[in-house]
Amino acid sequence: MTSIIISAIAVTISLLSLYVNRRKDRRDTFLKLHELLISPELQNGRRILFELYARGGRVEDLPPDDYTSVNRALAVFDAAGLYCHMKYVSEKDVLDLWAPSLTKVKYAAGDFLSHRDAFWPGIPTWAHYRRLADSAEERLRSRGVDIARFTAPAPSGAPTPASAPTPPSAA
Repeated sequence: MTSIIISAIAVTISLLSLYVNRRKDRRDTFLKLHELLISPELQNGRRILFELYARGGRVEDLPPDDYTSVNRALAVFDAAGLYCHMKYVSEKDVLDLWAPSLTKVKYAAGDFLSHRDAFWPGIPTWAHYRRLADSAEERLRSRGVDIARFTAPAPSGAPTPASAPTPPSAA
């Protein structure tokens, strides 16, 4: 009887340890993903995309480095969508921080996504990103956010979310 109780306690401790480690791993993965999304390289890719959208530019006219920056920014959002789908990170947490950006990029990236889709007819590029962006927009709409401000291009010369000046820190 004692051995059964000890075994039950050991199994309980193992399950609790597994649960705690899984939460910690998900948190660490989320933090790494967030740090990647706020990296200057990915911010630059989103800024280029917003500027392209604002001026009504053509994807084909992007310099190769700019094309690569935009491509990488969208590819990382796709990885974020996959991480949410696979439950490596909490979709709620991702949307809490990134719903406005995902929604704005959804509209700014329309031409870029169409351009990429043309390479593989019938297979949408970055399906995980698209699902995550749709979820982000729905989340904002359900909270009464006016989506029109995310769908319209910024006036020429106006700061985009990725290029807006950062307020001085309170030092």
